[in-house]
Amino acid sequence: MDKNESPGRTADPRSGTLQKVKNFLSSSKLAMTLLVVILACCVTGVTVFRDKRAWELIFSTFWFNGILILLVVNVSFCFFGRIWGRKLTMISLGMILFHLSFVAILGGIVYNSFFYFRGLMRLTEGETLPNRELQSYDSSDRGRLFNISTLKGETTLIKMHANYKVDGDNKRAAYEVEVGEGGLKKHGIVYLTESLEHRGFRYFNDREGYSLLVILYDSEGNELYGAHVPLQSLRQKDNTYIYSTGTKDGPGSFPFPQEPAKPLIALQASYVPSPLKERAGDVFFSIWPLDVSGPRQAVKATAEGKAAIGEKVRVGDYYLSAQEVRYWVGMSMRYEPGKPIVLASLWVGFVGIVITFIGRLRRRGM
Repeated sequence: MDKNESPGRTADPRSGTLQKVKNFLSSSKLAMTLLVVILACCVTGVTVFRDKRAWELIFSTFWFNGILILLVVNVSFCFFGRIWGRKLTMISLGMILFHLSFVAILGGIVYNSFFYFRGLMRLTEGETLPNRELQSYDSSDRGRLFNISTLKGETTLIKMHANYKVDGDNKRAAYEVEVGEGGLKKHGIVYLTESLEHRGFRYFNDREGYSLLVILYDSEGNELYGAHVPLQSLRQKDNTYIYSTGTKDGPGSFPFPQEPAKPLIALQASYVPSPLKERAGDVFFSIWPLDVSGPRQAVKATAEGKAAIGEKVRVGDYYLSAQEVRYWVGMSMRYEPGKPIVLASLWVGFVGIVITFIGRLRRRGM
């Protein structure tokens, strides 16, 4: 029998297990292992998978965030277990603040990766889209624990203001938007260096372009269909732009009319803005049979025509016109609940470093 043990008493096995767990969680070897694993995951995420794929396979997974949480626990046990019970000095206070900020930063990162939302909503002037419908977004991404019900209300692009000035500084293009629901809607102006924030969601313009109100008429001039058609802004090698239907990779055609209406033709529309008057200029129309995807193929258009904004032109068996020019904007919506925690923690960590530095200077001067 151990001389320190009382006769008739046996050691509590639970205390031995708890001590082993504590030793494991406060191990510096565990800290180094976790840091190496996290670094390897980060390098793999930014060099091998990248972007959305990296988030799906690594950064937003439970196992990766579990490793971050384990690192938080490990840092807490390593530092606070050693400093607990010591006399509080300026140096130790600074170190406590610094390590608390480190723990909070990791916690904010984990929290954000589970509950974030990012969406890109394309709106034409006068258009309103519901925020909760994922069909409203050209692209969207969200954390594994994000609740869709958090998306409330709707977003409206009221108007684009050209040459918008703030304190005499020309912001070029600014977008008047309204977000929210009922009497809780928020109205604001969004431009390159100014975003709109509402209920934790941040709105800012990501991309922009023209939208044409294209009208299709039959051979007798009777209106068949009309729709706003967004154009791609395609930068050329000489730094000029062309504005056309298609994709970000180049001009192209699309079925027109659009579903649920019955498509009749494959249409490409290209817009040349007037240098003298805003929202004026010429539109070039080209059409193909529906079984041809677009002019990128080596197939000549079956009919072509050109008309000024507001005028009609005969194109094959139909008339086409662009009645008006509007602007569209790709409005980026972001919800990052962990970001304020991370930013506040960075300041706390900075204050901790300053306090520790001052404490060390005072100790040397004593």
